[in-house]
Parts: sequence; C-alpha cells; structure tokens
Amino acid sequence: MKRILFSLCILYSLCTLCSCIKSLEDEGIYDSTICTGTIINDQNSQPVAGMRVSKTDGKTIATVVETAADGSFSIAVTPEDVHHNYYLLIEADSLYGSRDVQFTRFPFGNQQFNLGVVQVQGPVPPTVLTATVQAIAANSAASGGTVTEVGGSAVVRRGVCWSTLQLPTTEDPHTTDGRGPGEFTSQLTGLSVNTVYYVRAYATNSIGTAYGEQIEFRTADGLATVITDSVISITATTATSGGEAMADGGFAITARGVCWSTAQQPTIMNNHTTDSLGLGTFTSRITGLEPGTTYYLRAYATNASGTAYGAQRTFSTQSGLPIVATAAVDTNAITATTATLGGTVSTDGGFVCTARGICYGTQPNPTLANQHTTDGSGIGTFTSQLSGLQNGIKYYARAYATNAIGTVYGEEIVFETK
Repeated sequence: MKRILFSLCILYSLCTLCSCIKSLEDEGIYDSTICTGTIINDQNSQPVAGMRVSKTDGKTIATVVETAADGSFSIAVTPEDVHHNYYLLIEADSLYGSRDVQFTRFPFGNQQFNLGVVQVQGPVPPTVLTATVQAIAANSAASGGTVTEVGGSAVVRRGVCWSTLQLPTTEDPHTTDGRGPGEFTSQLTGLSVNTVYYVRAYATNSIGTAYGEQIEFRTADGLATVITDSVISITATTATSGGEAMADGGFAITARGVCWSTAQQPTIMNNHTTDSLGLGTFTSRITGLEPGTTYYLRAYATNASGTAYGAQRTFSTQSGLPIVATAAVDTNAITATTATLGGTVSTDGGFVCTARGICYGTQPNPTLANQHTTDGSGIGTFTSQLSGLQNGIKYYARAYATNAIGTVYGEEIVFETK
C-alpha cells in the first residue's frame, strides 16, 4: 500500500514538474534570465552612459540600473515579470527622450536575453531664423531672430554674429540676447562706415551651435543730410543763401555753409562760407562775386565721415551797371545854338556812379566819344546844358551814367535846333 502511494506521489510530482516546465517553456523564460543590451544615441551612434533603465509594469518600478560607459546594461528578468507584463523603461533625462522595450519570449533554457542595440533619441542642435536687418546706421544696425526648435536640449545662449566675411560664427563679433525659444532682438555696434557685413542668428544648446540664414547689408556712409536754400538778395557782387543740416549721419557736424563756383558741382575746395556747426538751419552771405556772372551753389555739412552736399542752385549776379533814363526834350528850351536836356540815374548797380550827363551828336547812338556833358555823380535827376550847337541841325542825344563797371546809356532822343 505504501509502495503504491509512494509511486503515486512520484507520478504526481513528475506530472507537476512537467507542467511547470511546460509553463516555463511557454513563457520563454527558465527560472530567471539576465537581460542585457546597449543604448546608443540615434543621432551619432555614440554610447549613452548613465542612462536609467527600469523594469516596470507601468505602475511600479521593480529594478533600476544605469548604463555603463559603453552604454551597456544588464537587468534580471523572471517568468513572473513576463507574466505580469513588465517591460523595460529607458527614462528621459535633460537630454534624451524616453522609450520602452517589451520583453519577448526566447527559447527554453536560454539564460542570456540580449536586447542588442537600443537607440534613444538624443538632442540635436536648435533651429533658429535670422531677422531682417533694420535701423542701419553708419556704425550700428539692429537684427535678431527666432529660436523655433530647441532641439531636445535647453538653449543656453542666443544672438547674432556678424563679419565682413561670409558665414560668420560666434568666433566673430556677436551678441548674447537671452536664452530659450522664441524671438529676440539684437543690436549690432562698432561697425565700420559704408561697409558690407554678413549677419546670422545663432542658438546654442548642449549639442552645439546652430545658425540661421545669412543676411547681407551695408552700413550707411555716415555723411550728414543737408538741403540748399534758394539764392536771394542777388546783387552784382553779393548774394544770400544757406540751408539746413537735417541729420548728422551719426557723427557730429563740425562745419556747414555754402560753396560756389562758376563751374558746376562746387565743393569746399572752391569758395565757401563757414556758418557754425551742428544740426539746424543756417544763413550764408556770399561775397566777392563778379558782376553779370552765372554761379553754381550748394550747401554743405562736414562730419567725421566727410562732407555731404545739398542740391545745386544756379544764379546770376547783376551786371553792376547803373540804370539811367533820358528825360524828354523840352522844345521851348531849344535855341539855335543851345538846348536843355537831362536824365535820371535810378540805381548805381552796386558801385558809385562817378559821372553822369548827356552825350550828343549828329549821328544816332552818340557815346562818350562824342560831345557830352558831365553833370555831377551818384544817383538822382540831373539837368544838362548843351551849347555850341549849329542852327537848323538835327541832333541825337542820350543820357549816360558811369561807375566802376562801365558806362550805360539811356534811350535816345532827337531834336533840331531853331
């Protein structure tokens, strides 16, 4: 009876053992297994050390290990882990994204479960756009950019870099304008006048520095902005003009005025005035001109960058000659040998009228080369007495006036002695 019972017990035990073995075989895990693998960065295929690898069912974490310097790890797995749907969680840190790896069945009796290479998504350089260059001056400008993607790692520095050579980097002059994603504004300073520059926005994270598209621009010439006033109060030798210095180009205006010449596009190498400094309007007195001459005039303003000129004006000086009119003849004042005539000098042309009177003769258009009177000087009305005339002769007469520029004549009159 005992032998039968013992035999039954052995049979039962064998049946139970076979059932357990069959169950383990179905699970694909025998007793316990060491699960191994290697974690690499999917961007550069480099091993990731210190990455947390956890065995979890999604609710609780059973075991936590860290990857070694070569990215490898090993973690124990039991049939119960598989039965309860445990899996490996490769946890995110400040650089890498999380992912999970499900256990798979493997042949009965294999105690080394190797997951092989597991790739994790590591950080990449950020993405940044370069803003348009604005507010361009002689030695400064404004730009900036937008960090649109941080690349899975915090952007620790951003700004713009620039150079006179293409594709500038942070090894060149650059700004630092905060951190993180979003828009930023940058001020470019210390630029050279009238120079071509290349600018790019940049953003730096743990992986490295990324750059936006390159933008080319030229700094301003740094010259002032000046306009030329009209020329007024024109005489034979003088005139008045001026202008307005509207902008200094980024450098203080040290001289301003007008310049003029008988040739077009005059510069400060020609005759010029100096009428104070700085911004604003100014008036210029132009002297030493030649009578009856055409001149060209421009306002100018000088700063550290050079001299700028306004629009050119053209004017002509007056002749400088006096203006004289011949008085009408008084027939009652005409005799056989005499006549009383006269005239008026209305202006001296800017030069003192040194002589005036009547010139006359028996031929039209008499001049000082003919007979003439001298009746004082200066401007005003004068009377002339003609004598030594011949009876019954037709005479031609004109008033005249002389100054330093020359002699002018009034209209001609004709009379006949009695």
